[in-house]
Amino acid sequence: MNCPTCNASVAPGVAFCPECGTRLPLAPAGLRLLQGRYELIRKLGQGGMGSVYLASDRRLSTARWAVKELSDAQITSPLERQQAAEAFKHEAELLARLAHPNLPRVTDHFTEDGKSYLVMEFVPGETLGAYAQRLGLPRPLAEVLGWADQLCEVLEYLHRQTPPVIFRDLKPANVMLTPAGTLKLVDFGIARLFKPGKDRDTQAYGTMGYSAPEQYGRGQTDARSDVFSLGVLLHQLLTGHDPTTTPFRLPPADALNPALPANIAAALARATAPDPDQRFASVAELRQALRSSGNLVARESVQLAVPRPAPLEATPFQPSGGPAKTTGIALTAFWMGVVSVAWMVVAVALVAAGAITGDAEEILSGLGALLALPPLISGPAAAILGVVALFSQATGATTRGRRDAAIGVATGLATLLLCCALLAVFPESELEDARPAPVARLLTMEDHDG
Repeated sequence: MNCPTCNASVAPGVAFCPECGTRLPLAPAGLRLLQGRYELIRKLGQGGMGSVYLASDRRLSTARWAVKELSDAQITSPLERQQAAEAFKHEAELLARLAHPNLPRVTDHFTEDGKSYLVMEFVPGETLGAYAQRLGLPRPLAEVLGWADQLCEVLEYLHRQTPPVIFRDLKPANVMLTPAGTLKLVDFGIARLFKPGKDRDTQAYGTMGYSAPEQYGRGQTDARSDVFSLGVLLHQLLTGHDPTTTPFRLPPADALNPALPANIAAALARATAPDPDQRFASVAELRQALRSSGNLVARESVQLAVPRPAPLEATPFQPSGGPAKTTGIALTAFWMGVVSVAWMVVAVALVAAGAITGDAEEILSGLGALLALPPLISGPAAAILGVVALFSQATGATTRGRRDAAIGVATGLATLLLCCALLAVFPESELEDARPAPVARLLTMEDHDG
């Protein structure tokens, strides 16, 4: 640990800093120390073949790692245990060579006390599964297609490796969403190497409903297997349908969500075809099909963490399930505000014209004053409706709805400012005539006294 005052390195268990004498806080004891370096702090998750821990680094005091622990306790054959250890080392070294913004960095691997460990970058945030559970499904179309762009990028990168890396288990629980909006694949399924039958790539592996049918039969898994899993994941995010209830047979996406464009639903249907030959041949083809809809916006660089918002012409999907480019309350605020500010501009122009021309009959000023009365009510009402719409969850799910609500607020406030401008240019005679009689008489007496 390090001294909080002078940042000097201090051995564990020391009560005072040897450099500055500061009393050190008692740090909670770690769960375990690995390699004399990685101190396991708390468990982040657990699977069938091991667990993932958050760990601190005694060599790099500010570093935090995710340490995956894999146990071979379920393998009884000594030969298979040796083969599993060799396969784990091979795949760990392969992952360590990967470098992509949508993959966590793998920095170390080792075996200790009969267990294998993989040290990788700790990814803050939450899984797509937890995010969807917290906010509900289905998610807006623009949001999901932004994620699809990132997932296509990283899967294309994996498939270009030599030999190609097939993810095989793409599902919401294996995709992390960082606070910056970046997706990261966090589980490459190294645990599968600890199962017997490693001489074939047709072993039962994956999550039923998300993994392709060939992973459970006699087929050979390839890039099309990841196309299937990606299609299933996008289908669930856009429809809310749980694929584990109907493995390999997903209902048409546009039947569950009528707001989806037909070409998006068709692309998902082809991607999730049970027969690999009927699917897209690559993730790049699926990506192109999604882009042809006009809703998937390509990022200029893979370094961009947050996908661009969809263009205003796109039709985002609302959580309520209804197709809408905006909401009723936002649209009402928009038009009420626009009409109010335009009406008030005309009123100010008439009053100003009367003041400039010295209209003896004061017809223009009086007409302008009458025209100003309706927007005095509708302008503030537009601003209030716009504020209510901005805090509405339905409006928040639509880009155009947020824009309409913001314009309603702005034009409502502008109407009030124009009202002040009208009073400023209003003729003095009109203002005096508008005063109550006692006040006018008092002012007249003051003038005489002066």
